Amino acid sequence: MGFNIFGLHFSMGMNLHVQPSLVWFTQVIIAVFFMAGFLGFYQSLYQYAFMQKHSYRHQGIARLSLLLMSVGTATLLHLMGFFATNTAILLHNMALFLFILPFLNGALHQLEDAVRLIAIIIFWCVSHWGVYGQPQFWISLILLAIGIIVTQKYNHQIRDSMWKSLTTFSAIAVVYWLSLPLRATGYEMTILLVHAIGMFLAMSTVAFWFWRHESIEAGRNKELTRMVNYDELTNSQPYEVYQREVTNMFAQAQAQHVALTLVAFDIDHFKQVNDHYGRLAGNAVLNAAADKLTEILKMYDLDHRFYRIGGEEFNAVFFEQTPKEVAPVVTKCWDIIRKTRFKAQKFEVPITVSVGITNVKASDLTIDAMYKRADDNVYLSKHAGGDTITIDGETMHHDNQDLSSTYAFFAQGIMHPDSSGTIQSSSRWCNELLLRMYDHEHDRWILPEMFELSPKTQIELIKKVLAQSNTKQVAVNLTQTQFCSELVAKTLTKFRNSPDGPDDLTVEIVDVPDMKITRNITAIYRAGGVHINIDDVGSDNSYELVQNLLPYVDGVKFALQNLRKNNTAEALQERVKFWVDVAKRNNLNFILEGVETLEEVQLAYDQLGIQFFQGYYFNKPSLPTK
Repeated sequence: MGFNIFGLHFSMGMNLHVQPSLVWFTQVIIAVFFMAGFLGFYQSLYQYAFMQKHSYRHQGIARLSLLLMSVGTATLLHLMGFFATNTAILLHNMALFLFILPFLNGALHQLEDAVRLIAIIIFWCVSHWGVYGQPQFWISLILLAIGIIVTQKYNHQIRDSMWKSLTTFSAIAVVYWLSLPLRATGYEMTILLVHAIGMFLAMSTVAFWFWRHESIEAGRNKELTRMVNYDELTNSQPYEVYQREVTNMFAQAQAQHVALTLVAFDIDHFKQVNDHYGRLAGNAVLNAAADKLTEILKMYDLDHRFYRIGGEEFNAVFFEQTPKEVAPVVTKCWDIIRKTRFKAQKFEVPITVSVGITNVKASDLTIDAMYKRADDNVYLSKHAGGDTITIDGETMHHDNQDLSSTYAFFAQGIMHPDSSGTIQSSSRWCNELLLRMYDHEHDRWILPEMFELSPKTQIELIKKVLAQSNTKQVAVNLTQTQFCSELVAKTLTKFRNSPDGPDDLTVEIVDVPDMKITRNITAIYRAGGVHINIDDVGSDNSYELVQNLLPYVDGVKFALQNLRKNNTAEALQERVKFWVDVAKRNNLNFILEGVETLEEVQLAYDQLGIQFFQGYYFNKPSLPTK
């Protein structure tokens, strides 16, 4: 029984002939070279369709081409096998191999798999024409189904292991060829089966070595990519890759108006780790910490990138995730790091991290604005003692620690003579707030080692002062680092204008910054109604340092106590007079600090016209009480 296509008569049923050994060997060589070329082209197209980034249209065309290559070519070869009887074994083997091949690749769509499955079932049924009523056909069909399931489920193991590959293909070949209704018997049948199965195994061997070579090359390329794109020490992506990728993500987030969160990790006191345990141990700790952070981040189903940006600093970037959404993940990272003892040589080293979190804002013109906020938040974590997390100015303290119970602002009045003009009847014009830390061991308040609290903590402490004092005008000292922070400036000005804020707020600069920073930061404070004084002029801050900054401030403070020891009364008076004149020329308030006697106050008031005083003559710093 048969049919005609394009004038060719196809006989339904296998019509195979035993070929001389030399002819069979030649056909094996042809099959091997055909398979090698087909696999190379097929795999290149597969890489294009599934492993590289292209448009959906191009990927769709590539996937359709894969389907046509395998199913179309296999169908044509199979049909030709019924016509060209002398090369039937060769053609049917190549068809069988091309039908099985796609199931060894992953990443295929269910629809594509369904088309391939239908095609191989039709191929199987056509090959077994006329024996559908026999048990061998149905057994072979069941074994085919099992073979396809196993091949698809364990495709990587089959491709990577020679014995698994040859075992799988041998089983498929044996089931196929032994179940066919061949028109041969005895010795001829045996030779036919040996030729057919042997040829299929030769093709399978070539396929395995092709896949093995491809796997080795892919591994080499992956390693080269890793060497280029990953930091050698910590196996995290380095700063160069970070800059390129994060800049692209920033642009995409701004264009699509979606969230982008930047998390900065900085290992605390890492120089001490290097100094104490040695640089090799420090490197081991750095590597282990990076591995631990990577491991934790991968536990969560969040789109993220992790980079080493230099030294002991790492950044994680989360696309389409807000700080609120990533906070639990970051908290987990922070908590595990602080509880882990990292093994380095013979040591077990404890470390902690300071973390800063921010997200992209519509006002960010470049990624640099986002970087700076993250750095500001790390700074706040560092200067809250480290081992903590700050999210856009809000600092979390571990173990529910409340710094406002450890720190307090003592108040010392800045005095101003009342309308009668007498010193004795001076009123409290403002409270300067002086930071103190409670020493629980000795039950006393002391000067803290670290003055740079977060804005949130400062505000909480100021609120306590306002609640306990009738004076609602306050002045706070800021270190240079605090004063240079836009985050601190914006947070304090917002508090100044809130219902809970003071009636008047002055920030005192302890160490003056450069002109550019002063101009930018003072603009923020002035826009928010916050006054700015330069502290300790004439001692810590000389005229040469501050002369160009005077147009940007509201007042200067001269500290007698800094100069009293090394200057005579006359020399001290000359210095004070110089700064009083500077203040008058620049229309600045002048505050004389450190006054201890009535004579000093009276002299300054009567002869120099000073209006504002601060010192032990009036009051000492103390916890405010109403």
